Amino acid sequence: MEIIDAVGVVGEIIAWVGLIVGLPLLGIGLLTRSVQGPHTRIPIAVLDDLEDRPMALWSAGGRTCSRSLTSSEARHLAELPEPIGYVSDRDPERMRVEARSPVERACLTISFVMLGAAVLGFVASFLPVFWG
Repeated sequence: MEIIDAVGVVGEIIAWVGLIVGLPLLGIGLLTRSVQGPHTRIPIAVLDDLEDRPMALWSAGGRTCSRSLTSSEARHLAELPEPIGYVSDRDPERMRVEARSPVERACLTISFVMLGAAVLGFVASFLPVFWG
């Protein structure tokens, strides 16, 4: 077995692993996105309640809503010049400070990396056909 044949075998293994891991994660990420529904970007106000805990206040769908913020959310919003939140179109009382949920972002990122590796592995698996 020559080196180019070994590259082809390794490329094929990488392609299969990338597909086996990437496609289900892509499905999970897209399913998560469809279940959560669309989110609208709106300005929010960050206030302190009576116990000095940060609280977010926003108006959506003709209603004014509020919820307490975690310390990481409060730090994230303090860094922004204008605090922005993302409110669910289905339920205006659900607000998050990031455009996409962490689960959706992680699944889609890992799936794109794995599918990219699968494409590169697929190309590498064809090297013995054209090279040798």
